[in-house]
Amino acid sequence: MNQKYCFKSYFSQQCTQFWDNTKIDKTQKYLMEDLYYIQTPFETIPCNLRLNKKNLIMEQDDRLYSTNVENAGLELITSDFNNDQGVRITKGNYTFEFFGKIKSIFDQLKKTSIQFNFTQRYTIKKMIAKGTFATIYLAECKFTQNEYAVKCFEKRHIYNEKDKKNLIKEMQILRLMNHKQLLTIYEVFENSSYIYFVQELLKGGDLHEYLERSEKLSELKISQIIQNLLNGIQYMHSQGVLHRDIKPENLILRQKNNLNDIVIGDFGLADFYKFDGNYLYRRCGTPGYVAPEILRGQPYDYKVDIYSIGVLLYILLSGRRPFIGKNNQQTIKLNEIGDINYDDIDCSSEALSLMKKMLDSQPENRISILSAKQHPFFTNAQKRESQKTKISLKLDVKCIPQQEHICVSPIMTSRPLNRYSMMNNFTIYTPRQLPRLSHDVKSIIKTESNEIHRSTISRQSLSRANLRLNNQFTNLQVYL
Repeated sequence: MNQKYCFKSYFSQQCTQFWDNTKIDKTQKYLMEDLYYIQTPFETIPCNLRLNKKNLIMEQDDRLYSTNVENAGLELITSDFNNDQGVRITKGNYTFEFFGKIKSIFDQLKKTSIQFNFTQRYTIKKMIAKGTFATIYLAECKFTQNEYAVKCFEKRHIYNEKDKKNLIKEMQILRLMNHKQLLTIYEVFENSSYIYFVQELLKGGDLHEYLERSEKLSELKISQIIQNLLNGIQYMHSQGVLHRDIKPENLILRQKNNLNDIVIGDFGLADFYKFDGNYLYRRCGTPGYVAPEILRGQPYDYKVDIYSIGVLLYILLSGRRPFIGKNNQQTIKLNEIGDINYDDIDCSSEALSLMKKMLDSQPENRISILSAKQHPFFTNAQKRESQKTKISLKLDVKCIPQQEHICVSPIMTSRPLNRYSMMNNFTIYTPRQLPRLSHDVKSIIKTESNEIHRSTISRQSLSRANLRLNNQFTNLQVYL
C-alpha cells in the first residue's frame, strides 16, 4: 500500500492538464528513452517515454505528448494489481503514473523534481552550521550509508514572493552546476515545514581557514588554485550564471589540506545573466571583493567574477586585502573607487600583470576569462618555480577578517552561514533582530511522520550574517 502526504507543496504548479505540450528542442539529446506501461483497472497500455533535460516526452499511438517536470512532485509507488514498481509525477491537481524498470528514469527525474520522503531516505546525524533561514546538517543515506550535507530551510521564514523566487532560483542554478570545481546538489525534498537540499559533503574546510594556519604559498600553487577556479567559473558562465560572491570563505576544500581540489560554493547571491540588468538583487556581494561597477550601480556582466578572483589572487600573493578601511563604509568606498596599492608585493612580473588586468576598475578594460586562462602566469609557473627558492614566510591573514554580505534587498532567502565572529571592530546598525532557527532532529521527523497515512493512492522537498545597505550605501545593516 502506498503512502499519502497531506500538504500543499511549496512548488505546487497551476495547470489545466498534465501534458502541457511544452515545445520540444529537437536538437538536444535525450537523457534516456525506454518502454514502460500505463496501468488502468482494465488493461495495461505500453508507452515510450523519453527524458530531455526538464521535459518528459511520451510517444503513444504515433502521437507525441510533452510536459515540463521541473519542480513537479515525484514519488515511487507500487502497483495495486501486480506489485510492480512505478513512478508518480504530480503537477498541480494532475498526476501521471507509469510502471516498468523505472530505476534509471527515476534517478534522472529526481535531479529536477521534488520528493517528499526525506526521513525515510536519510538519517540526520548532527548539525554542521546554522544561519538565519538555513541550517546545514550531516546526514546519512539509509540505503547506501553515504554521507551528505543537507541544507534545510524552514518555510515559515520565507516571507514573501521575492524570497520564494530567490530560493527557487538558487535551486535551479545548483542543478545546472555539473563541474568538479562547483558545488553539487543531488536531490530536493519537501514536507509541510521544511525544504531540504541534499548536497555533496565537503570535508576540507574553507580556504580562509586553510590560509590562517598555512605558510605563504608558492606561485606555482597559487597559479594552480586560480586556474582551477577559472575553469569552474568558465563552466558556470557557460550556463549563463554569475556567482557575485567569490571569496575565501566560499571556496571549500573537498578534502583537508588539498588545494588542488577546491569547490566554489554558496550560490545564494548567484543569478542568471540579464542583458537589461534586471536582477532579483542587483547590488550585492561582499565588501572588499565585489566589482566596482556593482557598487556604482552600473550595468555589469560576467566580468564581476573575474574581479573577485583578482582580489583573491592579490590576497594569496600579498597576504593582505586590497581594500582595508576603518569600518565597512570606508571599505565599500575604497572598493568602489578601485584604487589598489601594488607596492611591496613580492611576485613575478607575470603574476603582477595578471593581477592588474583582473583588478581593472573599468570592466570594458578588464581581462576576459579566456584571455586570463592563457596568461603567461600559468604557462610559465612551472618554469618560475624551478628557478626560485620556495618561500616559507608565514602568511599573515589576521588582517583578512571574515566579510559580510551586502545587499539592498530587505531579506535574503539563502545566506552564508554564521560560523565565525563577523563583527570585528566595526560599528554595526541592527534595526531589528530576526528570530534564529532552532531546527530539531526530532521535530523534523515528527513533522513528516504526522503527514503520512495509509492509502491506495500516493502523493509525495549559509549562511553567514547578511548585511544590507540602502541604495546610497550609507546605512549599513546586519541581520542575524
